Amino acid sequence: MASKQIQCEMCCNENAVGYCETCGYLGESCIDIHKTGKVFQTHNVSLNEENSVNPIVAKRDITEERCMQHPTERTIFLCKIHDSMLCGRCFHSEHPSCLKEVIDLLHEDVSIDCNKVNSMKSLFNELKAEILFMKDEAEHSKESYKNNADKCVEECMELGNKIKQQVDELTGNIKNGIREKYEENVNTYSYITKTCDEKTKWCDNEESKIDDFVDNKMAGRLYLVSRHLEKEISDARSHLKEIKHKRTFKGINFKENKVVLKCVFEDLEEVCEQYEEVTGSDDGHANDVVALITEINKTRRELTVLLKNARSELDESEKTRQSLRNELKQVQQDLDDSEKTRKSLCDELTQVKQDLDRSEKERAVVQAMFPQTKEYFNWTQPTGTVEVKTSTETWHFGEEPIILFVFTFPDGIQTAHHPSPGSSYKGDTFRGYLSTGTEGELLCRMLKAAFRRGLMFNLGKEGKVVLDGISLYEGSVYDL
Repeated sequence: MASKQIQCEMCCNENAVGYCETCGYLGESCIDIHKTGKVFQTHNVSLNEENSVNPIVAKRDITEERCMQHPTERTIFLCKIHDSMLCGRCFHSEHPSCLKEVIDLLHEDVSIDCNKVNSMKSLFNELKAEILFMKDEAEHSKESYKNNADKCVEECMELGNKIKQQVDELTGNIKNGIREKYEENVNTYSYITKTCDEKTKWCDNEESKIDDFVDNKMAGRLYLVSRHLEKEISDARSHLKEIKHKRTFKGINFKENKVVLKCVFEDLEEVCEQYEEVTGSDDGHANDVVALITEINKTRRELTVLLKNARSELDESEKTRQSLRNELKQVQQDLDDSEKTRKSLCDELTQVKQDLDRSEKERAVVQAMFPQTKEYFNWTQPTGTVEVKTSTETWHFGEEPIILFVFTFPDGIQTAHHPSPGSSYKGDTFRGYLSTGTEGELLCRMLKAAFRRGLMFNLGKEGKVVLDGISLYEGSVYDL
């Protein structure tokens, strides 16, 4: 069905072929009037395209355009300095100083130059060729870099598999070590359990034997068992103690070294990296970026080495501090031991003083009992050694323990106080004994004191103790 024709709204005699925003739909005659009439110069007229409802803007030369500041004037001048179109009023008011650089487009020989048009078109054709080449190159680069991206992803996956394989091997070794420790603990448990069961069974069997001997009144067998029971019990305890020290359970702990792990993760970032490969750039910016990244990585590695050295020095300092602490502890222990030794020596010195005082009192008692011996105390006894000890054996008819004397004299020369001074004598060992008791112990001390003073005494003659002819004791003294 044919569309309804629109009539011109000015003359109403023609079909509308254009449209004015002020007057409405226009025919051809009314459009021509709009082009030539000064009253219509400010009207905006558009023509309808064939078979199109939407209007299009009428095409005009630049000299037919109206000035934005003066709508009644046309822009017929071009200012080269300011590169702007001017009307006459703008030219006289705002650009009088640009007179030599202003062109009147209506009066100048401004015409269409075919060569220039062709030159401009050739420039556009060259530009379109460059655009087409760039598009084709971009298409080719797209495919190439797609393959490159796929390759990089594949290499990244391979690297991930390598790292994962290495980590799996490391963790596998750790897991194997943990299983080995666990198996050792299981074996230790089995051995301890087996030994404990054997010892328990042995104890039950021995107890059963003892009960059987008691029930059957087998005193002889019970006696034989009792002779070796303590030793067997001691051996069993020693065996258990040995097992306790040798068969120990080993604890299993898993601890991550967070510092090293952090360094590993940081180093993994340097194992591979993604970087942009810039093509077609000749300003050196990409090279500067790569150099900067390399310098940053170098600085980071240097800082890592410094940090590692600092940690090593810190560990050495800690070891030195611990060593000094141990030495200080040892010195403190030595001081404590020295103090204990000093106290012990003081106690021994006090005991020696007490012994000397007691010996002095005993000497005074002896002198008081035998005052006639004082003037005879001269060194007549040869030098030697004496050993006094208490024996659990009895002698002859006595039932009490005895005090045993052992005097040892080496070969020597008699002194001036001896009845035969200067004569040599043969060394020998002499033994004697006293019965225990107050008198026997007192006489023992007297003989030891006389021996230390080098005084001559005889033992065992007529059952007496005689010191240079003076009888010190009338009791029983016997030679061995």
